[in-house]
Amino acid sequence: MLGIRGTQLKLFENYLTERTQCVKIGNVVSSDQENTGFGVPQGSILGPTLFLIYINDLCNLKLENGIILSYADDTALLFSANAENKNLVYDYAQRGFNIVNRWLQHHLLTLNAEKTNFIEFSKQKPKSQLKIPNVYAHYCKSLGYPCTCPTITNTNKTKYLGIIIDETLSFKQHIEALSSRVRKLIFVFKKLRFISDSKIIRQVYFALCQSVLTYCITSWGGSAKTLLLRIERAQRAVLKVSTFRPFRYPTKLLYESCKVLTVRQLFISSIVLKQHTALPYSPELTNKRRVDKVCTIKTTKHALTSRFYLFLGPILYNRLNAKLVLYPLTYPKCKNALQKSLQEMSYEDTENLLTIVK
Repeated sequence: MLGIRGTQLKLFENYLTERTQCVKIGNVVSSDQENTGFGVPQGSILGPTLFLIYINDLCNLKLENGIILSYADDTALLFSANAENKNLVYDYAQRGFNIVNRWLQHHLLTLNAEKTNFIEFSKQKPKSQLKIPNVYAHYCKSLGYPCTCPTITNTNKTKYLGIIIDETLSFKQHIEALSSRVRKLIFVFKKLRFISDSKIIRQVYFALCQSVLTYCITSWGGSAKTLLLRIERAQRAVLKVSTFRPFRYPTKLLYESCKVLTVRQLFISSIVLKQHTALPYSPELTNKRRVDKVCTIKTTKHALTSRFYLFLGPILYNRLNAKLVLYPLTYPKCKNALQKSLQEMSYEDTENLLTIVK
């Protein structure tokens, strides 16, 4: 699979009406005024809405063996092909990228080629031993080879919507960056614990620390235990400092006294709640005898895919629904019941819950 990511699409769309604009820096306003009849003023309220309307058709483009994912001006193209013919995915990527690039030119949008890159997702040997074909941002009419059009940068990791995605989908770099970010909060809690009570410190923990830990955890939370241990150590360090606990304070007692979930438990809670929200409610299922079969479990042939939400979500929901009967509950009641049950689980119980038996 190949992913191409582009950023900073600049809008050159006619504004609704001409406006007289001047420049203001601090308290100084320019004396000369000019009519703005082209483009959207930066910082305007209407600008983001006009931009979304303007590029809405981009996601409707048909790409061969490819899909388009777009969030505001951050767009990713994903292409896939069989592992037997590896170069075929680069042909799909180049042809699809040409279609997108022509659409951008036709709609007076400019692609920032310097901030666009592509990454190859593969389970084969490292790319350093293989010759990687180039992908070009073609502006020439003939689209011929060779040409002087910009070359898209090949990389082994990229940051998309705040998540560092690597070529093996191990999320190692993201977890390392996240651990470093959490550890920087130790200084904050060292100062805060002397001037605030436990209730305020707990609220600050949820606002500054747990909010960072749970961001997109359904994507990276299924990583290997050896990687997650690093971020759990950072989490425990923050909890120990904020509650005046010694360095070797028992982990089980720490989480029980603070009444918070571990990173693995936060991952379980997030994907189960996401699965609960996605499930359509049917009164017939509330009386179903096999409450452990509420969700249809998908099959997978690879251990890598078994770490992600689409596979783990139904399995974990069925397991916890058999124990807690979550399906008929509203979202707040489901969240409370799930959190209470996870807090009572030991480390071994949590890992057993995530174990997939084939």
